[in-house]
Amino acid sequence: MAPHILVVHDDGDVRDVIVEILLDHGFAATAATGGVAMREVLAAGGPPINAIVLDSLMPGEPSTALALLAKIVQLPVVMISGSHECMTFAADHGLQLLHKPFRAAELIQAIESAIASGEFGQRPAPP
Repeated sequence: MAPHILVVHDDGDVRDVIVEILLDHGFAATAATGGVAMREVLAAGGPPINAIVLDSLMPGEPSTALALLAKIVQLPVVMISGSHECMTFAADHGLQLLHKPFRAAELIQAIESAIASGEFGQRPAPP
């Protein structure tokens, strides 16, 4: 069964492009428009989610809170951002971080690394 990725992004065009990239690379994908939709997908009991791609700046619940929710349910997270605040948060919590704009290959690599980690927090420990 293909890994199933939950894509959480408030911009429909960007969300659709990310989902399309994932589908083209053999992943299953579910889209969510924000925190409420993310929580609904996680609570629905549908196909298991293997990782979350999460935009860092969305209206409503802060993405940092959503990333910590993912930690509680032990799902790897790949955050998407260009903000300094998000870069610091991702570094502090060991998250994969894709800087906007990114290429499809970078997205796939970050997701594969996140899934392979088997845990929340996917950056290798510093030497």
